[in-house]
Amino acid sequence: MSSTPVLILGNYLHLLGMAGYLGGSFAMEFVLGPAQKFIPPAQAQVMGEKTGDRFLWVAWCSLGLSLLSGILRLFSMGEQSMVVDGSFFTSSYGRSLLGMMALWLVLVINGSIITFVLRPKLKGRTKAHGSAAQAQAHQQGQLTAVKWIGWLTRADLIIAFCVVLFGASLRFGGLG
Repeated sequence: MSSTPVLILGNYLHLLGMAGYLGGSFAMEFVLGPAQKFIPPAQAQVMGEKTGDRFLWVAWCSLGLSLLSGILRLFSMGEQSMVVDGSFFTSSYGRSLLGMMALWLVLVINGSIITFVLRPKLKGRTKAHGSAAQAQAHQQGQLTAVKWIGWLTRADLIIAFCVVLFGASLRFGGLG
């Protein structure tokens, strides 16, 4: 299946997926994050929650699109034998592709931690009949979750940039 239109479509969708992820991460880190420092804390929290919810949709769709279009590209270029014959490990192209896939997997793991572990901690409300110690512990848990989300999103931005560099290197046969 070496159809040129299929390969062009796969390339377009692949670039669209990574552009959505990297562009969204960049905007969240360098535009929305700093802007939140100039508005009242309650509004910053709501803004962070709403933009975070929307970006999670963009991020997960982008990662899924990158996976599906990457598989489409692999098959349309006739490179699927790499997976079976072990040339992932013996060629520059294969090692670069494997590195890119491993970094993509790290993005998925970090996204899962943010989506299913840390974000739910931010949405929880303090119980009205709870003690002051419980309220303080809940608030401390939320602050810790915010710090971890910050670190993970910064790491994801760097990792996504590296994925793009790995992908660009494939055009030239991979990294040494």
